[in-house]
Formats: sequence, structure tokens, C-alpha cells
Amino acid sequence: MTALGTPPEDDEFELTLLGPGYGESIVLHVGDGAWILVDSCGRADAPAALAYLRALGLNPASVVVLIVATHWHDDHIRGIAQMVEVCTNAAFCCSSVLCQEEFLTAVRALERRHFASFGSGLREIHGTFTRLRAAGVHPVWALANRPILSEDRCQVWSLAPADEAFSSFLRALGRLLPPAGQAETRVPSLSPNDAAVVLWVTVGDIAVLLGSDLERRRWSTIVQDAARPAGKASAFKVPHHGSESAHEPRVWESLLEPEPVAVITPWRRGRRFVPNRQDRRRILDLTANAYVSATVDSTTPVRRRVRMVERMVRESGIRIRRAPTPDAVRLRRRIAAGDSWEVERFGSACHLRDFAV
Repeated sequence: MTALGTPPEDDEFELTLLGPGYGESIVLHVGDGAWILVDSCGRADAPAALAYLRALGLNPASVVVLIVATHWHDDHIRGIAQMVEVCTNAAFCCSSVLCQEEFLTAVRALERRHFASFGSGLREIHGTFTRLRAAGVHPVWALANRPILSEDRCQVWSLAPADEAFSSFLRALGRLLPPAGQAETRVPSLSPNDAAVVLWVTVGDIAVLLGSDLERRRWSTIVQDAARPAGKASAFKVPHHGSESAHEPRVWESLLEPEPVAVITPWRRGRRFVPNRQDRRRILDLTANAYVSATVDSTTPVRRRVRMVERMVRESGIRIRRAPTPDAVRLRRRIAAGDSWEVERFGSACHLRDFAV
């Protein structure tokens, strides 16, 4: 047994949010030994989701049934190509905009010219699609109110991207490349958040809402859409690190049960961090059951320095053994018993009220 304990029972639903501010990954046990991985908190040795399953004594190749890439920001997608390569029995789902010729044309051009401007996100998408083509596997494309997976007691739906976001994102892609004969200037701004995949997952009578990094204006479309699945979620992965830019009050009123369990990944760059004091106050006013997956000391700048030191140590011939406990918030509950969520915290994870910066 590791510090993480034992795997969930077949009749338990698990939602675990992994990763400090430099990455985010969600692992879901949806019953009967089946797992879903959402995004990848990539590390030097292995994505956090794969390391988590292995620490529980599980073989990802045999237990993972679905991998979802919500969007191509580095902190969500770094390492996802490796996840696809390892989890050979899993379907792969990503935003429908990534199947469009406009996007694929941009990727082909950007891999020659602009990859450095976009970080590793586009490289991961390119590597993932390359592996899928080699295996003869076709992705599942996420659109609003589309069923992604139906397996025994588990149903997975994508609630976004909606048609409006889909069209807007494709128009933005067209501005990535200059017209023929025109010299390149700078790469225009393009926000993958606008085309992020939001997931609604039900197992029996339990529902959870995974908000990815979707911004406020796109949440309005979801709330007003009569075609979305019925019901209210008892657990919520708060979008975009709990920032004000992703807060839509009607989500809490229409899509969530009162006092849901909310989980948040913090993020920091320089002196800017979320959730800030105002974000924390706003979320705690909506639910007392709110948790962050790491303290601010575990966010981007610190972890980058740690990885650089680790690399130098390895190059000197010294073997590194990682601590068995990741930064994580884990929720578990019985599927058919009507129980409440059991919340466990690992590493530097803490209740939102104790998140001090």
C-alpha cells in the first residue's frame, strides 16, 4: 500500500484533481474498475495521471477507457501524447475544432514556424494525432450536448464547445497565418479557452461537472441550453483556477446542487495568482466545501526550478526517488448508497479557507 491507500471499490465513484499550478489532471473512477483521464499534468518522467494509477497498483493500459484533452494550453495538455501511447484500450476525445482543416493547416504551418510562440501545447496535439493515426484510431470530437461515452452505469457528455464558440475559434485560426505573399509579423492572440471541452459525468444518480478553463461568456450558452442533460451536479471542478473571468453565477444556481464539493487548481505566474482573495471569498460564499489541489508554494516558478535541479542531478548519475504522495484532492462516494462525498487531501492540498498567499 502507498500513501495514497488502495484503489476504489467497484461500486465507488472517484474524482481526483491532481497537480499544482504548473499543470492540471483529473482522474475519474466510474465504477467496475473503469477509469477516465481528463487532461495531463505532465512531468519529466510521466504524466501525473499515469503515475497516480500506478501508485494505486493499477495498469493504465488495461483500466483506462477514455482520455479527454479539454484544450491545448500547456498546463492541461503537456504529456497527453504519452497517455495516449500508454493507454492502448482508451478512446480519445478532444474539442471538435481540432478536427477542422483550418486547425490542421495551422498546426502544419506552426510546426515549421511558430511552435516556440505557443509552447508545447501544439506539439502535444501534433504528437497525439500522429500516434492515433499510426494506431488507426479516430478521435471522438466534443460538441455541445454530445454523448462521449456510455458504459454500464456511466454516461459522459460534452457541454461545450457550442456552435458559436466553434465558429469564433475557426475565424481566429484564420488570422494565425498571413495571406499569400505577405510577410509574417507576430502571432495573433488565440485563446484555446474559448473552445474548451466541459464535461458532464454521471454514474448512477451521481453527477459531476468538470469546468475546464471555459470563460464566463461561454458558460451563459450552457446555462441557457435546454438540450443539456438534466439534473444537478454534487461535485464541481471550478473553471480557470477559480478566477473571476470564468465565474457565471447561474452555473451555481442551475447546474449544481446546494453546497457542492468544489475543487480548484491554483495557478501562479510571477506575482499574479489565482484564486486570489476576492476569488476565494466569492467561492466560499457559494459553498463551504471548497478545496485547492496545492498551496501557492507548489505553483509554476518553484516547480520549474525543481525540475531543472532534478535534471542536473540525473545527468550527474544520481538516481532520484520521488515522494509517493502527489498534490491532490480526492473525492469518493458509493454509487448506489446515497452517501455524501468523502474528501481526502494529499501533499500540500488544503481547504480553500486555508489557502494563504
